[in-house]
Amino acid sequence: MDDNERKPYVHRFWGLTTVVVLVFLILGFNLWRLQIAQGSYYSAMAKGNVMQLVKIPTTRGDIVDKNKQILATSVPEFVLTLDWLDLQQSKSTNWKDVVHRLAGFIKPYWPNANQSVDSITMDILANIQNHQWERYRPVTILENVPQELQAIIAEHQDELPGVSVDAIPIRSYPQNTLAGQLLGYVREIGPNEIDQFNQNPDAQKAGFEYQQGDLVGKDGVEKSYDFWLRGKEGIQQVEVDNNARPVSKQVVQAPEPGKTVQLTIDGDLQKTVEDSLDQVIANVQQHTNPNAKSGAAVVIDVNTGKILAMASRPGMNPNDLIGTISQATSDKYFTNKEAPAASLNRALAGLYPPGSVFKMVTAMAVLQLKLTTPEEKINDVLSSLGDRPSQQQGFEEWGGNNFGLVNLYRALALSSDIYFEVMGRRVFDANPEFIGQIAHEFGLGTDTGVDLPGEAKGLVPSAAWKKAYYQPNYDKQRDQKLADIDSKYAPKLAQAADAASKQKLQAAEDAEKKQVQAWYESMITQYVNWKVYDSYNNAIGQGYNDYTPLQLADYVATIVNGGKHYRPYIVDKILDPITGKVVEQNQPKVENTVSISPDVLDTVKKGMAAVTTGEGTGAFLFSDIPDFSGGAKTGTAQIGSKNTISGELYNGVFVAFAPYDHPQIAFAGVVEYGSHGSDTAGYVARAAFMKYFGWKSTNGG
Repeated sequence: MDDNERKPYVHRFWGLTTVVVLVFLILGFNLWRLQIAQGSYYSAMAKGNVMQLVKIPTTRGDIVDKNKQILATSVPEFVLTLDWLDLQQSKSTNWKDVVHRLAGFIKPYWPNANQSVDSITMDILANIQNHQWERYRPVTILENVPQELQAIIAEHQDELPGVSVDAIPIRSYPQNTLAGQLLGYVREIGPNEIDQFNQNPDAQKAGFEYQQGDLVGKDGVEKSYDFWLRGKEGIQQVEVDNNARPVSKQVVQAPEPGKTVQLTIDGDLQKTVEDSLDQVIANVQQHTNPNAKSGAAVVIDVNTGKILAMASRPGMNPNDLIGTISQATSDKYFTNKEAPAASLNRALAGLYPPGSVFKMVTAMAVLQLKLTTPEEKINDVLSSLGDRPSQQQGFEEWGGNNFGLVNLYRALALSSDIYFEVMGRRVFDANPEFIGQIAHEFGLGTDTGVDLPGEAKGLVPSAAWKKAYYQPNYDKQRDQKLADIDSKYAPKLAQAADAASKQKLQAAEDAEKKQVQAWYESMITQYVNWKVYDSYNNAIGQGYNDYTPLQLADYVATIVNGGKHYRPYIVDKILDPITGKVVEQNQPKVENTVSISPDVLDTVKKGMAAVTTGEGTGAFLFSDIPDFSGGAKTGTAQIGSKNTISGELYNGVFVAFAPYDHPQIAFAGVVEYGSHGSDTAGYVARAAFMKYFGWKSTNGG
């Protein structure tokens, strides 16, 4: 090849060489600029990238009854979200176009039907802007996404980078009002609740700390077993730049579902008790008192302390308390404007005078102190209370009755007030604190220790309690009156013209102080010292006595199981939701064994059996159930003080157990404004026993 033929190739070679050299010069210059000239700037930018940990929600565990019927669960709710990282990394030239396109698709499903696509777009952009410093978190655009919109989003997914429809777990109570207050509900933790939840022993043991934004149980089992139900949230690691824009993300810990909590409750028995309670209250409203709207009932296993049913009315539907709550819903559940607050678990936190169902305590006390025998008879007339002053402080027999001569068994069967006033005074005169001591041993007026929040303690009155409760107020008033007198006379005494004037002033001051002391002693005598009236009143379950239906059921269970006072409990076991294996198991626990002798317990049990047979006040309830055996006690508990408006109003109270030999369950129920317990709460007990034992009525009822 000659020079003329080579010349074009030489030119091309040098041209290509020049291009290559220029490219490497440019690359070298940029490398120098990035790493040396501006190295510190880009190093700082890289250091500005931080790792953020984002929680991935988990699925809250189920709550089931003893037969594994689901009472609370988590169901998926579909939400439309926009992920900034996916949107930024898409090939779309303008992410705002994506938002505008999305607004067009969701317009038919937007909460405000009058908004235009442009207006919806602006709302979405504003939402994104509000989360600009948390761009690593997906932004929720729309909740409760219907299936039609889900299909549209899926069909146009290529046009909507970063947009997705995700299923998030929402709490659901498929049985609605069944055991509503018992279950509780779930909402975001309040600022004042964080410390309380962080004191949970299980949470502390696991090193878990509650934070603002966590969803927690607000009452009932949801609250007391929140740590087990909540599961373990997952963690997603998101890298964001110093403008909070996401760069990358990675799941570092997958979420773990919450445990399954299995209750001691029998769902079918629970429904029977609730339905019966509803029927009784409706009947009282129609025929006796239109204000009757509330009541409660408890069924308990006498040999373990397991709660088999716990009902409270008015009922509560926990589904109503999920998400946004209207003012009307808030009034219904949490205030007492037009009706009793429905969120209150009256079986656990409602305090009621027990009325005559307390008489077994008085009976046990007088027998234990050997102040009577079961066969001793008392004439059922007011004169049996003693002299005229004693009679004036006592109460005539209920209903104007005169039962003639009554011993312990007949007194319980007929609920004689006169008999127990006589016996109660004997006990209080012998040992003013003994009845209170016995009541506490049986779980009355004490925290039962049940594994539910919000339990009320109640009150067992005694002479010592009355003095401790009322005297400090009168002491304070006396001291203030004396101090006022000192302030009044101190300057006068200092300015007295002579000894005679000073002596006169001092005499006047002493006279006023004596008047104060006389007033004080009168108040102590009248309102602080234990009186015969108190002995009578409290012996028949009136006066200051206040207990919960749960305490009353626990008390009866302790009488009939031989004196073992079990701690009531509502959760039987905690299960792994995947394997079904038991993680935790609650066991029966005897809190104490009572000091009452077995013979006395048997005597009282026999007296309770007399209530349900023969002339007993509750005999008619079970007369058509051939298989029934057991015992009961009726109560008509006066709500207010004698000679007041509320003094003419009564709650119906009823306690019972069955069967008589080897008792299995105990019942306690209260119907507010229900008057006679046998006519109201007694029917709830009847329904509960028939359901539990499968008993049938000869009348077909």
